[in-house]
Order: sequence, then structure tokens, then C-alpha cells
Amino acid sequence: MNQHGIHFSIPSVTLKVGDTVRFHNQDDVTHNIMVIDSDDNAEDQGLQKPGVTIVKKFDQAGTFEVRCAIHPKMKMMVTVEH
Repeated sequence: MNQHGIHFSIPSVTLKVGDTVRFHNQDDVTHNIMVIDSDDNAEDQGLQKPGVTIVKKFDQAGTFEVRCAIHPKMKMMVTVEH
């Protein structure tokens, strides 16, 4: 999953429980990846400088919104199935 032009490379993805997503920052600006579950619990993945890859493992089934806390229009959906 790349980030370029202050967008995620795809708007949504479907995974299996235990799968990982690699978020690679190809922009020349810093991002801050947040993973938000259906109960609005947010998990901050931290600041992501240009060129940095963050790996997130999805251990539970459900629907998650992934967004950048710095760039509010930068969003994608992750569906995790059993």
C-alpha cells in the first residue's frame, strides 16, 4: 500500500485475520497513520516520514478506517474477514 499525492494507492482492501498491510510513504511530507475500529477506538501508528514503511497486522475481524491524522482527506477502508 503506497501513499503518494497525499492519498492511499487504493481506497479499500479486504484481508484475512492475521494479514499485514505495509504502508509505504512515497510522498515528500510526513504522515501519521491512524487505524480506527468500528467502536471509534483509534490506534496511532506514529509519525511516518517520507520513505518510511509502517507495517500493521490486523488480528481481529471487522471494518477499520485508516486515515492520516495530519491530512484529514487521506482515508481508506480495511475489511478483515475470518
